[in-house]
Amino acid sequence: MIVAFHSLAFFVEAPLLAWSERVRARWFSAGSLAVLVASAWMAAAVPRGWVFFLALAVYGPASGCSLAVAEGLLVESRPAERVRTMARLALAANAGDLAVPALLAVLAWFGLGWRAAFAASGAMATILAFAHACERGLDVVPTFAADDDGEDRSDDQDGGEDHGRDPAHEPPTIAGALRMALSTRALLGWSFACALTGLLDEVFVAFGAVHMQAIGASITERSVALAAWVVGGFLGLTALERVSHRTPAVRVRTLLFGASALTAAAIGALAITHSPRLAAGAFLVLGFAASTLHPLSKARAYASLPNRPALVNAVASALLPFDMAAPIVLAVIASRMGSAAAIAALLIAPAGVALAALRLSTRDAE
Repeated sequence: MIVAFHSLAFFVEAPLLAWSERVRARWFSAGSLAVLVASAWMAAAVPRGWVFFLALAVYGPASGCSLAVAEGLLVESRPAERVRTMARLALAANAGDLAVPALLAVLAWFGLGWRAAFAASGAMATILAFAHACERGLDVVPTFAADDDGEDRSDDQDGGEDHGRDPAHEPPTIAGALRMALSTRALLGWSFACALTGLLDEVFVAFGAVHMQAIGASITERSVALAAWVVGGFLGLTALERVSHRTPAVRVRTLLFGASALTAAAIGALAITHSPRLAAGAFLVLGFAASTLHPLSKARAYASLPNRPALVNAVASALLPFDMAAPIVLAVIASRMGSAAAIAALLIAPAGVALAALRLSTRDAE
């Protein structure tokens, strides 16, 4: 199912997002949501497995494109508050993650299952599609920056002004726009850092649960640890939203280093402990610190190519193979070396983010 969700997206999402710079945002958003609606209802209605996987394959890029255009518009509407906007979006995403089991529970109460959940999701997406299609405020015509040399000129303090950019222009082709984006060293580096933070979300939960079982944790203790991770995530994102708003002098680079160090410490503690209680504490700390790494890194990615959110997300889409391969690699490590080794391997995520903060900065962070 996961492979089906990402398979078509790997081929079409990046060029679609690059092409989206040439159309009005509200129509691209409404169109993406309309495709999402069709795929959700197809998954709800079809009786055969292969059609279900086809529906998932279509759902993947439709979901990615609709999310990318919404996120890009919100972030670039207030470039001086990129970190704060990303923190709020991450909080909304966490709330959405919690809404899924709640929806399934309500449907189960009425004797309904996953097909009804797909139908309900399609209905909600239909409302969004109409709302976006009718919202003329989303008639955004992109302003293209002519800085194609791939050099990061963004200030380390989020919200700093962008310097050294020529008047707006449009790349001649979609392929040319993608080549320019992929040749922008800072954007590529921060996009890879964002991909690494994905290891600390669903992938961590899966292998963390396996490791908790391996050290003898009961189902209740595993549930408590997962709840602690969720609570920690909400606390970390809330703190980030407050800090980025009330203390603009705080440097993004400093926050990245601090969150990376705290995340690495929590991963290390989880890998070596044999106590379910200490493991639950590590889940809490890791949720608090790791939840901030993606919004901070994604804010830097947007800042590395200002006013081009579609291309920023196109580069992120080009890294989908990493999202698909990483769990397999970790599974091999876990099967051959144990769950503790798989947890320890997750240290690559905070290390990669810290390296990006160190190498992809043009000004001193202090």
